[in-house]
This record gives sequence, structure tokens and C-alpha cells, in this order.
Amino acid sequence: MREQLDASQADADRLGVGIVEDFVDDDRSASRFRDREREEFERMIEWIRGGKLDIVFVWASTRLQRELDVYVRLRNTCAKHGVLWCYGGKVYDLSNKDDRFRTGLDALIGEREVDELRDNVKRTLRANAASGRPHGVTPYGYRRVYDAQTGAFIRVEKDPEQAPIVKEICKRVANGEAYKTIAADLNKRCVPAPALRWTKGMVVRLSHNKPSKPEHLPLWSETVERLALGEDQLAIARDYNERCEPLIAAIWHGATIKDYATDVRYTGARTHHGQVTKEEAWPEIVPKRVFVKCQSIIAAKGSKPTNSRPGMARYFLSGIMGCSSCRVPVVSNPTDYGMNYQCKQPGQDGEKGYHVSGKQAPIDEYVRGELFDWIASPAFVEAYTKGDEELQKKIADAEAEAELLKGRLKEFRDKAIAGELSADSLAAIESGLMPKINEAEKTAKALRAPDVVADLAGAASREEVEGAWEQLTIAQQRLIVESLLEVTLHPVGKGRHSRAGVPISSYVTVVRKSLRPTVTEQTQLAKAA
Repeated sequence: MREQLDASQADADRLGVGIVEDFVDDDRSASRFRDREREEFERMIEWIRGGKLDIVFVWASTRLQRELDVYVRLRNTCAKHGVLWCYGGKVYDLSNKDDRFRTGLDALIGEREVDELRDNVKRTLRANAASGRPHGVTPYGYRRVYDAQTGAFIRVEKDPEQAPIVKEICKRVANGEAYKTIAADLNKRCVPAPALRWTKGMVVRLSHNKPSKPEHLPLWSETVERLALGEDQLAIARDYNERCEPLIAAIWHGATIKDYATDVRYTGARTHHGQVTKEEAWPEIVPKRVFVKCQSIIAAKGSKPTNSRPGMARYFLSGIMGCSSCRVPVVSNPTDYGMNYQCKQPGQDGEKGYHVSGKQAPIDEYVRGELFDWIASPAFVEAYTKGDEELQKKIADAEAEAELLKGRLKEFRDKAIAGELSADSLAAIESGLMPKINEAEKTAKALRAPDVVADLAGAASREEVEGAWEQLTIAQQRLIVESLLEVTLHPVGKGRHSRAGVPISSYVTVVRKSLRPTVTEQTQLAKAA
């Protein structure tokens, strides 16, 4: 960019013209394939219309435009207001027919160059996608290795510092932790956050937070001083990017945590336009079984009301325990006598009130007791930890493989419905994928409870289960109870709350969910219990 500005300044000096303004569209394409508007280009048009310019200097015709419609618009605007062009060291008068022809021909050539370049790039991308070669920015967690002498690409490998962070993030998401909680923890631990460049938000953040490392203090002082003098935040960010200053003000965000937990590339897969083109293209950071659980948890969070999301809820059974009358999950509600669980649906025939209500504390204690009794029982340990660890890993991997293949097949079917894939092609794809899906489903056993259940199942006694339970977050506790139990609240009866000796089991039912999908195993589990 500096080279282009210097060349324009040299042309202006040669012609004895003063530069009154620079119009710079950083990271903006001039072609019709651009994904962002050219704000500075539009501002230049307004300056031309306002009579503020006599001549426009540009390094090359393609720096002004690479689209014929834009050329015509710019040409007509300049011709109307008597503004000249200068590029390649030559001045053009847009009211002159020869200059209009010459600049028009350059515009056509520029547009064709873009189309040809795009076709070549697309062919290369398709070939790289099929072969598993990487493209674009290296995902956080990986690094690329190149030959020291030739510069040729050799392989993608796990980054020893970043890969463990990605694995930790995905495991914590799979165990039901809130995205913001994970991000806050990483920031507290001063784990370097991923960032590609300085932004104006990072400039503001740096000015508000004095760094603890001495080597970062000069940049903090400079930022505070420049902002105090009224300099624009974005201009400071651009300057820091040009100077390659360290990205010391980057932080983790909940959205970043979610993005990493949904990125299939961490299973070792190469993607192209969102579709997997090659399995095992590079080393796996996140096991497929963990990745699939992440997708399940994320989908569950997105499908529930705000007050029942696993990472957002504050109370043990709100949004989980159902109402016996309408099957809608109950919510927490403060009363003069303490916190209650209540159904907020209207009563019969539109009557005011609610179907069911019960005191929160004793219900929580009762349900936890039922859960602990089951987890500590030999029946649960047998059901959950049956077989060796290697077998369990193979089972979980097979289930994950089935889910990924089914998702891939759905993508192809959607493309066929949209007319982007022929019926013959879809049939060929289905004939290849369906046997793999059937085989994976046949092998897999549904391990649907979160991974943290395995630690609880390994406890030797009920007391150990309770001790391990206290170490979990409320989000993980809710995820476990939702995975393992079906809890229903029934009408208590007027005045029964205040009577001693009314058993909670008379108005709260707890049903154990099976860990296995087959009827045979469900029957065996019931007998063992």
C-alpha cells in the first residue's frame, strides 16, 4: 500500500499537483466478488461530485475498479465534473473519446483478469481440498511445516501450546460448561487469545488495562497518549498492524469458544465450503466422540428457552423437571416462603394460577439422593463402565462416526433438493455412505451421558459420589441429571406443603433413563436395579 501511495505522490510531483486527500480501502477487493463494500471509494465519488478534486492519481487502472459497471459509473462522474485520471504515469481526460476508449479497454482487461484468476484459484482450491492440502489461515491449534530451503509445504502438525487448549475447550463444552465461563477462565489464566490483527476494540481495551509485563508498558503508554490527543482508534489499530506490534490486548470470547467446539477440522478433517473433503488430513486434536458430544450440547442449548440453557440456569431442576399436567418444564419462582418450582402454564379452562408447585430445597435434596443412590449402585457402574476402556473408546468412536456420516449425507440431500446435485450423483453418494452408517450404528452403543459421569461412576461409595458431585459446576450437575433422570412434579394438594410427614415421593417421580438403546439391555438393567 505504501508503495502505491509513493508512486502516486511521484506522479503528482512530476505534474506539479498537490495531494489533498488519500483514499485507502484496506483489505477491500475492487472486483464484483468482493464481500465488503469500498467505503473509501464511495467517499472519493462524493468528493468528485462536490468539486473537491481536479485529478485522481492511482497506481493502476485495476486499483480503481475491476468491474465494468463501476468503471462506467466512475468515468461518467469524472467526465461530468471535469476530473482527470492518472495511472501508469499517464493522464487521461474522460471527456476525450480516445481516452475513454483506452480506459474502457483497460477496464475490460482488468475484469477479465479477475475472472481468469478466480477460475484458476477455484481449480486449485478444489484440487487441494480433494488431496487434503491446507488452505487459508492455519486454524488455531495447528501449525504448518515448510521445507527450510525450498519453502515447499511438508505437513500440518499440532501446535504444542495451542492444541491442548483446543482439546480442553471442547472437553469442557462437551461437559456442559458455559462458553463465557470457559472464556473467563482462559483470560484469568492469561492464556494467549487467538487474534489475527489489531482492532479498535483491542486499542480501547489496552488503554483501560495497564499491562503487568514491563515490555508491554511502552505500547500502553503510547496508546493512552494517542487516544488522549483525539486520534481515531481504528487509525491506531492500523498503525500497530503495520508495525507488527504484539497482540497483547486480545481476549477470549464466548463466541470463540463455541466456534472452536463446532469446527470439524479439529477431528483431523479437511473441509471445503463447509463440507468434509478428506478425513485424517492432519493429526486429530479432538476425538470424534468428544466433537459429537459438543454438537449435541450446543444444539440442546440453542433449542431451549434462555432460562433453561445448561450454561445459563442458576437452579438445579428449573427447565428440566416437567409438569405432570402439561409436560412443560417448571421454572424457579421466589415466594414469601422461599424458592419454589412452579409451572407457569395457565390452569384448566384458562384459569389463573398454575398446574403444579413445590418447595425447591427439599425437592432438590430428594432428586439428588435418588441420583446418588443410582450412580453409587452396582447396576449403574455395570451399565456405564461395562467392558474395558479401549472397548468403550471404540464404541464411542463408532457412534461419533455414524453421526458425522449422517450429517454429511444430509448435506448432500439438501444440495439435491436445491438442484445443486443430480439424482444420479446423490444415489451414488448414498450407496457409498449408507453401508458405512449402518455398520457404525451397528457397532456403536449409545453413551449419551456427559464424560463427567464416568468419574462419578468410578466412585467406590455413595460418600465419594457426593464428594465428587460438589466439585462440579451447576451446569455440569444439570447436564448429568438431565441425561440420567426424568423428573416430574405432580400437584401436591392444598396445604400439604405445611404438613409434616408428607413424603416428597408422593408428588415427585424420578425415572431412571437407560444408558443403552436396545430393549434387551434395558430389560437387563431394570432387573439388575
